[in-house]
Amino acid sequence: MLKSSLSEAISPASVRRVRDLIGPHIRRTPLLRATAPSPVDIHLKCENLQITHSFKARGALSALHAYRRFRPETWARIVRDGVVTGSSGNFAQGLAHVTSELDLAYTVVVPDSIPEAKRSQILAYNPRTRIVKVPYPVWRRTMISSSFSGLPGFFLSSESDPYVSLGIATIGLEIQDELPDVDAVLVPYGGGNLAYSLASYLDVPVYAVEISTGAPLSASLRAGRPTDVAYERSFVDGIGASFVIPAQFERLKDKLAGVFTVTPQEIAEALSSLAFADKIICEGAGAAAYAAALKHSASYGWRSPVAVVSGGVIDPGVLLHTLTTAAGQPLTAPIS
Repeated sequence: MLKSSLSEAISPASVRRVRDLIGPHIRRTPLLRATAPSPVDIHLKCENLQITHSFKARGALSALHAYRRFRPETWARIVRDGVVTGSSGNFAQGLAHVTSELDLAYTVVVPDSIPEAKRSQILAYNPRTRIVKVPYPVWRRTMISSSFSGLPGFFLSSESDPYVSLGIATIGLEIQDELPDVDAVLVPYGGGNLAYSLASYLDVPVYAVEISTGAPLSASLRAGRPTDVAYERSFVDGIGASFVIPAQFERLKDKLAGVFTVTPQEIAEALSSLAFADKIICEGAGAAAYAAALKHSASYGWRSPVAVVSGGVIDPGVLLHTLTTAAGQPLTAPIS
């Protein structure tokens, strides 16, 4: 039974309470052994099979249900003014689903480069969603500041809200329950909350995975401070950026076991392997951790690593192009 209050700190007790809170509303996603040849047994945590096809739904559900249950003043504001967030796509979809279920007004600030597949899915989950497209620099400020002037609703940050983080940490609980001997967890690095939440909860090493066309975490760790990098768009839209969120970097930098960088071609090959060998369809970011696991498992001596397949929202045309060219030229050019 849930207690009358919920600690916002990530701990085994608080994560299990959140799991009880959101359990009726989410899927316990499968943990599968990858079938492609590898020196070790790589396991895949298939969050592409989560509701709204991304791990982000866990955080959205956790936050709104926790505010409704444990923070009545905040919940009253949410009911009155609605919810606002900033997202590049997947958190927006998860929150669209939850706000529709709870009949809440909802606005999302997105970069004007958002893929059409993700924009249309937001509206599919909640047709009343107000989508505000902004230039990348404006969206960047929104993500860093967790605010957007002129919108009255409660801003729910996908990257820093403590209840969102607790919801994401339930992934670690499920991995731990099903694979007690897990010795490494690899996660794609976008905004960073997936890496932060799992590294805060799990006692095993957690590695972040970036794409070589935009790897600001690696550069920031080398510099010892948030550092901008050049960014080139590719078919991988869920990770890769020119910047890290400074507050996220500060709370995460000492928790990670390391950071790997993979190329668009390596991600494409991993995505192809998942599709044809494991019958798993995912987006580019969802294949990044698996690409890194294939690349580094032998040299790091892992026995039972887990790669989090973070999401499965991908435009069919992009998927077809990626699969048919995975053995060909590098996939670094923008894909419309």
